Amino acid sequence: MQIPRHVFRAYDIRGIAEGPGAEITPGLAHAVGLALAEMLRDQWRASQTVVGGDLRATTPALREALIAGIRAGGCDVVAIGDAPSPLAYWAAAKLAAEERPTAAAIVTASHNPPNQNGIKLIGPDTLPFLPEQIGELGERAADASPAPARGALREWNPLGEYVRSLADEYSLPAPIRVALDPGNAVPARTAPAAFTAIGADVAAINLDPAQRSHPADPAEAENMRELERFVRESHSQIGFAFDGDGDRLGLVLPNGRVDPHSVLALLARIHLEEHPGARIHVDVKTSQAVIDDIEARGGSAIMGRVGHSFAKHRMHAEGINLGGEASTHYYLGLSDPPHVTDDAVRTACLLAHRAALRHLPSEIAAIPRYCTSPEIKVACPDERKFAVVEAIREALEAEHEVLAIDGARADLSKIAPGAWLLIRASNTTEALTVTFEARTDEQFEQVREIAHNFINAQNLEAAGIRAAEPLA
Repeated sequence: MQIPRHVFRAYDIRGIAEGPGAEITPGLAHAVGLALAEMLRDQWRASQTVVGGDLRATTPALREALIAGIRAGGCDVVAIGDAPSPLAYWAAAKLAAEERPTAAAIVTASHNPPNQNGIKLIGPDTLPFLPEQIGELGERAADASPAPARGALREWNPLGEYVRSLADEYSLPAPIRVALDPGNAVPARTAPAAFTAIGADVAAINLDPAQRSHPADPAEAENMRELERFVRESHSQIGFAFDGDGDRLGLVLPNGRVDPHSVLALLARIHLEEHPGARIHVDVKTSQAVIDDIEARGGSAIMGRVGHSFAKHRMHAEGINLGGEASTHYYLGLSDPPHVTDDAVRTACLLAHRAALRHLPSEIAAIPRYCTSPEIKVACPDERKFAVVEAIREALEAEHEVLAIDGARADLSKIAPGAWLLIRASNTTEALTVTFEARTDEQFEQVREIAHNFINAQNLEAAGIRAAEPLA
């Protein structure tokens, strides 16, 4: 079949799934299933895949077509139904540890709009597919054919065992009231059950997938406003928001939303108390305040590329058990079952446990803060964005030290002590992303002007940079 190759992106398969211009169709899902089964046989000698999906209207048909394709390709399927991505990761890792190598395929477009959908992929090694593997899958999907033998199908609901594992690890030492906002998305299937199991008094909003009050994306502060009000109205000690497939986490305390950099710093402090001297993975968008705080407590901040697949592979390879990104992904390395996961519900349980022991507003207030911009998206066509970043990198390198592991993160200390600017190509949208930081408001304005000028020089719309305010 004709395969729209542009939907095979760096982290997953993703595109429009509704209307006459739909790119993610049951036909595509079936072809991906065939190709996935073929890759599993050829590269891993594996023949079992967990399949789940989110609560989008297009998911059931896509999930069934994906299952049919995997089975037609000769691979067995363990169908887990409606499931956040981290639950599917957990289920595949558990089966890989107890039965045989098991991959995972999840029908979801994560935090993207409802008219989109896609497929996330985890190999039998419990690690996400890397960009080159997703690219190969796209090539194979164009001409994949059925295998001689059809794969088996069984259904399994792993929720009970998963929730019990959270209760075993995070049972609260004292009762607290927890407010939840799953964003009318699939974390509504796991978050209330998990928090009830660990002993919280649960208050929840936005549980019905037939409704939509705001986008399910806690990386955007505006999407957290309803939860901020609900935390106050419900007299909750802590509140959590989740994205469309349960791998992003937003934190709210009675005094308001906690910015993602401070959440990572708090998680790092907790981790370093239990594992002195630990290495912690951060991405190139991470505030220098977080890095400084980690190192002040005897830890090492290991900077890497943006994206869950890159972070998980590196953490797995180097034995790093905590990581995080400014996009509200937080990574935990687990031993039972062994895998690295960005499970927002699990991380929320960890933070709730901390809240039952300590006064979190005071802990957050003690974390250093610099003037950090939000992640600003600048529209730029896919065919141009990498060349633009390369041109900006070369210009920056003429005067500044530049880290080029993912775009260009320039050290602007010559202009303002501790200031930096990051410009990189988005791996999921036709855009550049721009982030910058300084120590004072005046220096923030200086760096903003530099960022604006670099983007403007490339004939791109820089109004978003002018409008950006430091994270509250």
